Amino acid sequence: MNVPLVLTQFLDRAVSLYGDKTAMICSGRALTYKQLNERVNQLSHGLKQLGVEKGDRVAYLAPNTLEMLEGFYGVFQLGAVMVPLNTRLKPDDYLFILNHSESKVLFVDQDLYHFIVPIKEQLQTVKTIIVHQKNVETDEIDYDKWLAQHPSTPFDRPDIDENDVCSLLYTSGTTGNPKGVMLTHRNNYLHALVSMHHLRVSDQDTYLHILPMFHVNGWGAPFYLN
Repeated sequence: MNVPLVLTQFLDRAVSLYGDKTAMICSGRALTYKQLNERVNQLSHGLKQLGVEKGDRVAYLAPNTLEMLEGFYGVFQLGAVMVPLNTRLKPDDYLFILNHSESKVLFVDQDLYHFIVPIKEQLQTVKTIIVHQKNVETDEIDYDKWLAQHPSTPFDRPDIDENDVCSLLYTSGTTGNPKGVMLTHRNNYLHALVSMHHLRVSDQDTYLHILPMFHVNGWGAPFYLN
């Protein structure tokens, strides 16, 4: 039997085995795996309503937060491609990456939104900007309010192959503009399994995640920790 190595399987398994167990604690907020999965489903339904389809790019500019973790699974359920943005770049860098990747939706943390303001009118493909932890002064869509508008029922996933691209990570661009590196579900799945094996992670562990989730070094954690 051939079982595709698709990243959504990690959360599916965690919900099945540990649904009522705490999945994540962030800034005083705690969610069980069941609650996390419900929010992920809401995110997927919301993105579909925005017109995001399989293969479309969805960008994230955020630190290690609950919303960022939800993005990994919510984007992947559509067969869409996640474009995580380095939080230490300049507005012109974000402009290049967002346009080059042809990102359709941008999720951005309120504390980083000021990097987007100067380039907002130059974005060629981003049609929707959604802000995590939005201030009342910010004239964009509030993430939590937007999420609450969508059902938490299971999302009807398209056919996703393990060789489908799931993420587009941009290099540092030492000798020119950053290059978009395409990683597949299989790439990240095996990365997660290797990390899980070497770190000996178990369901009894509590893990303090400090590697940035936008960086390739931290990419296995959202999966092997589940």
